[in-house]
Amino acid sequence: MNKVFKILGIAILMVNILAIDGFLFWQWNYKSTDNSVKNNIYPSVTPIPTEVSVSPAPLNSPIPTIKVVSEVLTPKTKSVQYIPIPGNGSTLENTWTNLPGTEFYISTDDYPNLAGAYFEANMKLLNGNGLAYLRLFDITAGIEVWGSEISTNSQDFTSVSSGKMTVRNGTHLYRVQAKSLTADTTIFNSGRIKVILEN
Repeated sequence: MNKVFKILGIAILMVNILAIDGFLFWQWNYKSTDNSVKNNIYPSVTPIPTEVSVSPAPLNSPIPTIKVVSEVLTPKTKSVQYIPIPGNGSTLENTWTNLPGTEFYISTDDYPNLAGAYFEANMKLLNGNGLAYLRLFDITAGIEVWGSEISTNSQDFTSVSSGKMTVRNGTHLYRVQAKSLTADTTIFNSGRIKVILEN
Protein backbone atom coordinates (compact mmCIF):
# COMPACT_ATOMS: atom_id res chain seq x y z
CA MET A 1 0.00 0.00 0.00
CA ASN A 2 2.79 2.43 0.81
CA LYS A 3 4.32 1.53 -2.46
CA VAL A 4 1.21 2.59 -4.31
CA PHE A 5 1.07 5.96 -2.52
CA LYS A 6 4.70 6.55 -3.33
CA ILE A 7 4.11 5.90 -7.03
CA LEU A 8 1.00 8.09 -7.01
CA GLY A 9 2.90 10.87 -5.26
CA ILE A 10 5.70 10.71 -7.80
CA ALA A 11 3.20 10.86 -10.67
CA ILE A 12 1.49 13.92 -9.20
CA LEU A 13 4.84 15.60 -8.71
CA MET A 14 5.81 14.94 -12.33
CA VAL A 15 2.53 16.39 -13.60
CA ASN A 16 3.06 19.55 -11.53
CA ILE A 17 6.60 19.91 -12.81
CA LEU A 18 5.44 19.58 -16.44
CA ALA A 19 2.64 22.10 -15.86
CA ILE A 20 5.01 24.61 -14.30
CA ASP A 21 7.55 24.16 -17.15
CA GLY A 22 4.87 24.70 -19.78
CA PHE A 23 3.60 27.82 -18.04
CA LEU A 24 7.12 29.26 -17.75
CA PHE A 25 7.86 28.49 -21.42
CA TRP A 26 4.67 30.24 -22.50
CA GLN A 27 5.47 33.30 -20.38
CA TRP A 28 8.96 33.56 -21.83
CA ASN A 29 7.74 33.24 -25.43
CA TYR A 30 5.01 35.90 -24.93
CA LYS A 31 7.43 38.44 -23.42
CA SER A 32 9.96 37.88 -26.20
CA THR A 33 7.32 38.57 -28.89
CA ASP A 34 6.05 41.63 -27.05
CA ASN A 35 9.56 43.11 -26.77
CA SER A 36 10.17 42.58 -30.48
CA VAL A 37 7.09 44.64 -31.31
CA LYS A 38 7.96 47.36 -28.79
CA ASN A 39 11.55 47.62 -29.98
CA ASN A 40 10.54 47.70 -33.67
CA ILE A 41 12.68 44.72 -34.52
CA TYR A 42 11.01 44.35 -37.92
CA PRO A 43 13.21 45.33 -40.86
CA SER A 44 12.78 48.96 -42.01
CA VAL A 45 12.21 50.05 -45.60
CA THR A 46 14.62 52.70 -46.87
CA PRO A 47 13.25 54.94 -49.70
CA ILE A 48 15.24 54.77 -52.90
CA PRO A 49 16.08 58.26 -54.18
CA THR A 50 14.92 58.97 -57.74
CA GLU A 51 17.22 60.91 -60.02
CA VAL A 52 15.73 63.12 -62.77
CA SER A 53 18.15 63.96 -65.51
CA VAL A 54 17.57 66.73 -68.06
CA SER A 55 19.42 66.29 -71.28
CA PRO A 56 20.50 69.55 -72.91
CA ALA A 57 19.38 70.17 -76.49
CA PRO A 58 21.96 69.02 -79.01
CA LEU A 59 24.17 71.79 -80.25
CA ASN A 60 23.43 70.94 -83.86
CA SER A 61 19.66 71.56 -83.49
CA PRO A 62 18.32 73.96 -86.16
CA ILE A 63 17.83 77.50 -84.88
CA PRO A 64 14.52 79.05 -86.01
CA THR A 65 15.01 82.05 -88.24
CA ILE A 66 12.70 84.99 -88.91
CA LYS A 67 12.30 85.81 -92.57
CA VAL A 68 11.80 89.50 -93.22
CA VAL A 69 10.00 90.24 -96.45
CA SER A 70 10.40 93.79 -97.66
CA GLU A 71 8.00 95.18 -100.20
CA VAL A 72 8.96 98.15 -102.26
CA LEU A 73 5.93 100.34 -102.89
CA THR A 74 6.04 102.10 -106.20
CA PRO A 75 4.21 105.42 -106.04
CA LYS A 76 1.35 105.68 -108.49
CA THR A 77 1.38 108.53 -110.96
CA LYS A 78 -1.70 110.35 -112.20
CA SER A 79 -2.28 111.97 -115.56
CA VAL A 80 -5.12 114.07 -116.93
CA GLN A 81 -6.89 113.89 -120.29
CA TYR A 82 -9.86 115.83 -121.64
CA ILE A 83 -12.83 114.78 -123.79
CA PRO A 84 -14.36 117.81 -125.52
CA ILE A 85 -18.14 118.24 -125.59
CA PRO A 86 -19.42 119.71 -128.87
CA GLY A 87 -22.14 122.34 -129.30
CA ASN A 88 -23.91 124.71 -126.95
CA GLY A 89 -27.47 125.60 -126.05
CA SER A 90 -29.92 127.25 -123.66
CA THR A 91 -33.34 126.76 -122.09
CA LEU A 92 -36.04 128.52 -120.09
CA GLU A 93 -37.64 125.24 -118.99
CA ASN A 94 -37.79 124.32 -115.29
CA THR A 95 -37.46 120.60 -116.12
CA TRP A 96 -34.46 118.81 -117.58
CA THR A 97 -34.25 119.63 -121.27
CA ASN A 98 -31.99 118.07 -123.92
CA LEU A 99 -29.57 120.43 -125.65
CA PRO A 100 -29.31 119.15 -129.24
CA GLY A 101 -25.84 118.90 -130.81
CA THR A 102 -24.07 118.23 -127.48
CA GLU A 103 -23.79 114.44 -127.89
CA PHE A 104 -20.45 112.67 -127.39
CA TYR A 105 -19.09 109.18 -126.61
CA ILE A 106 -17.05 107.84 -123.72
CA SER A 107 -15.56 104.34 -123.94
CA THR A 108 -13.99 102.89 -120.81
CA ASP A 109 -11.95 100.60 -123.08
CA ASP A 110 -9.97 103.70 -124.06
CA TYR A 111 -9.17 104.42 -120.41
CA PRO A 112 -8.18 101.12 -118.68
CA ASN A 113 -6.59 103.02 -115.78
CA LEU A 114 -9.54 105.33 -115.21
CA ALA A 115 -9.46 106.74 -111.68
CA GLY A 116 -12.18 109.38 -112.02
CA ALA A 117 -14.12 111.62 -114.39
CA TYR A 118 -15.57 115.12 -113.92
CA PHE A 119 -17.98 117.29 -115.95
CA GLU A 120 -16.67 120.82 -116.54
CA ALA A 121 -18.78 123.51 -118.25
CA ASN A 122 -18.69 127.20 -119.11
CA MET A 123 -22.18 128.47 -118.27
CA LYS A 124 -24.28 131.36 -116.93
CA LEU A 125 -27.80 132.36 -115.90
CA LEU A 126 -29.18 135.23 -117.97
CA ASN A 127 -29.98 138.17 -115.62
CA GLY A 128 -28.69 136.14 -112.68
CA ASN A 129 -32.05 135.74 -110.96
CA GLY A 130 -32.13 132.24 -109.43
CA LEU A 131 -30.02 129.22 -110.46
CA ALA A 132 -29.01 127.65 -113.75
CA TYR A 133 -28.47 123.87 -113.86
CA LEU A 134 -26.62 121.50 -116.19
CA ARG A 135 -26.05 117.74 -116.10
CA LEU A 136 -25.12 114.83 -118.35
CA PHE A 137 -27.55 112.19 -119.55
CA ASP A 138 -26.48 108.64 -120.56
CA ILE A 139 -28.48 108.02 -123.74
CA THR A 140 -27.22 104.42 -124.02
CA ALA A 141 -28.31 103.47 -120.49
CA GLY A 142 -31.36 105.80 -120.51
CA ILE A 143 -30.46 107.38 -117.16
CA GLU A 144 -28.81 110.52 -115.82
CA VAL A 145 -25.11 110.42 -114.98
CA TRP A 146 -24.86 110.35 -111.20
CA GLY A 147 -22.64 113.06 -109.77
CA SER A 148 -22.58 115.20 -112.94
CA GLU A 149 -25.03 117.95 -111.88
CA ILE A 150 -23.66 121.51 -111.63
CA SER A 151 -25.24 124.96 -111.11
CA THR A 152 -24.51 128.69 -111.00
CA ASN A 153 -26.27 132.00 -110.40
CA SER A 154 -23.62 134.04 -112.18
CA GLN A 155 -24.67 136.49 -114.92
CA ASP A 156 -21.27 136.08 -116.53
CA PHE A 157 -19.88 132.94 -118.09
CA THR A 158 -18.08 130.99 -115.43
CA SER A 159 -16.35 127.61 -115.31
CA VAL A 160 -18.09 125.09 -113.04
CA SER A 161 -16.89 121.55 -112.25
CA SER A 162 -18.87 118.61 -110.89
CA GLY A 163 -17.76 116.11 -108.32
CA LYS A 164 -16.59 112.64 -109.35
CA MET A 165 -19.25 111.25 -111.64
CA THR A 166 -20.23 107.70 -112.53
CA VAL A 167 -18.87 106.34 -115.82
CA ARG A 168 -20.47 103.05 -116.80
CA ASN A 169 -18.41 100.31 -118.43
CA GLY A 170 -18.38 100.02 -122.19
CA THR A 171 -19.07 102.60 -124.89
CA HIS A 172 -21.89 105.00 -124.04
CA LEU A 173 -23.41 108.01 -125.82
CA TYR A 174 -23.94 111.09 -123.63
CA ARG A 175 -25.77 114.42 -123.96
CA VAL A 176 -25.92 117.70 -122.00
CA GLN A 177 -29.23 118.60 -120.33
CA ALA A 178 -30.19 121.99 -118.82
CA LYS A 179 -32.94 123.57 -116.71
CA SER A 180 -33.73 126.83 -114.91
CA LEU A 181 -35.78 127.23 -111.74
CA THR A 182 -36.74 130.82 -112.64
CA ALA A 183 -37.98 132.68 -115.71
CA ASP A 184 -34.38 133.40 -116.65
CA THR A 185 -32.38 131.44 -119.21
CA THR A 186 -29.73 128.81 -118.52
CA ILE A 187 -26.98 129.08 -121.11
CA PHE A 188 -24.40 126.35 -121.86
CA ASN A 189 -21.48 127.80 -123.78
CA SER A 190 -18.96 124.90 -123.87
CA GLY A 191 -17.88 121.90 -121.91
CA ARG A 192 -15.52 118.95 -121.51
CA ILE A 193 -14.95 115.78 -119.47
CA LYS A 194 -11.86 115.77 -117.27
CA VAL A 195 -10.48 112.21 -117.10
CA ILE A 196 -8.00 111.19 -114.34
CA LEU A 197 -5.79 108.20 -115.14
CA GLU A 198 -3.70 106.38 -112.54
CA ASN A 199 -0.68 104.30 -113.59
